[in-house]
Parts: sequence; C-alpha cells; structure tokens
Amino acid sequence: MPLGGVRHGATLAYLLLHSNEMVSISRLMAAVWPARVPPTGRQMLYNAIFRLRRILSAGGGGEELLRDGPGYVLRVPDSRLDVRQFQALEARGRGELAAGLWSEASDTFRDALGLWRGPALEDLVEHGYAWPESTALDNARTSALEGRIEADIALGRYRDVIGDLEGLVRAEPLREQACGWLMQALYHCGRQADALSLYRRTRGALVDQLGIEPSPQLRALESAVLNHDLERALPSPVLNGCYERY
Repeated sequence: MPLGGVRHGATLAYLLLHSNEMVSISRLMAAVWPARVPPTGRQMLYNAIFRLRRILSAGGGGEELLRDGPGYVLRVPDSRLDVRQFQALEARGRGELAAGLWSEASDTFRDALGLWRGPALEDLVEHGYAWPESTALDNARTSALEGRIEADIALGRYRDVIGDLEGLVRAEPLREQACGWLMQALYHCGRQADALSLYRRTRGALVDQLGIEPSPQLRALESAVLNHDLERALPSPVLNGCYERY
C-alpha cells in the first residue's frame, strides 16, 4: 500500500508489532523518531495516523486503528498478520520437536520459515531503525531454522542442512551448537577432513576471542570424527543445545 513515506511506514510497522494492544503516544513517537523527536512530532504523528486510518479503511481487511486512552491500538485479526502465523507455527514445531515427531516438526518449521522474505522490516532497518522487536523477530527466525535443522538431522537428511548450517556458522562463528551439527552433517556426507577443519577454526575463534577451549561435547565430537566412531560416541543424532554456554 502507498503509505506516504518512511515515517508513515514506521508508524504502521510499530503498531503492527504491538497489534491489539495500546501503544502510548509518547512511546510511538520515541519509536518513530529514535534519535530526537522534532518539535512538530506530535502533529506529524497525528497526520500519519489520519492517513493510515484512511488507507486501512479502504483496504477492507478488517483492521481498525483506534484511539485508546493515552495512545492508539491497531486491531488486526491474527489471520491477517504473517508474524502471528509464524509464531503459531513456530510454537507448534517446538511441541512436535519435544515429542520426537521429527517429520512433522520439519514440515511445520519449513512452513513457518516460508512466511519470511528477508530480514524483519528490512526497509526500515535501511533507514536506521533498530527496534528490539525487529531483532527479536530475526532471532525467532533463526530459532525456527535451528528447529528445522535439528529435526532434519534426526531424520538423517544431512545433505539438506549443510547449506543452512554453513550460513549459521559464518554468521556466528562462536556458536558451538551450529558447529557440532555441521560437523555431524559433513561427516555423514563423507567429508571428514572438512568436519575436522571446521572444528579447528571454531576452536581458534573461541581461544582467540573468548580465551576458552571448546566444550567437552564438541571435543568429544572431534575425537569421534577422528576415530570414525561418531555413532557410538554420540548415539543421539540430535544434541539439543548441549553446547550452549553463553
């Protein structure tokens, strides 16, 4: 929809992030102008609200932007908001993962991730907006991806997860869990040397940046890869976050 500029988009986005709850005017202004609210900020916000009301009314999707006490509330049916659909699917996937329903969990997480089209609110991030809510959404996306990877590893789909795991390791080279999963996947795909090389890079990063050695679990995994004894050393293909220490 033609919203009429970055401030209008930021106003709508912040209200959508907090849909169906009251957002005070002062809080909304601080979100739309994170550096400094201009002297005319309140009137500019009122103008944005007026325009957004007209746009939403013309859309006919059932959304309502209402004044509520000291602020505004954007009423949106959950079925109309992709983030609510994602959160519901992500929660269902977590339940299936906990129950050991690997195939169901993989499909559910895949459906959840299919709702994404790049980072959350990417257009606003490019204009300097760095809301904690946006970061939380991106973290939730990473968590859903890890859930799908965990389920796929349990199903023996090692080749399917290598690309995603390489991306996670590049983004967070100190993340021992992602390293451990990728080592397993590489090993099961006949790439023992690559798995050992990954371990050495991760160990080097941990020592150089944090001054610590890899966890006992990751060291045991390296030993198992060296001895071609991964199945006996790690009977469960899913390590369930045993590497997380910080």
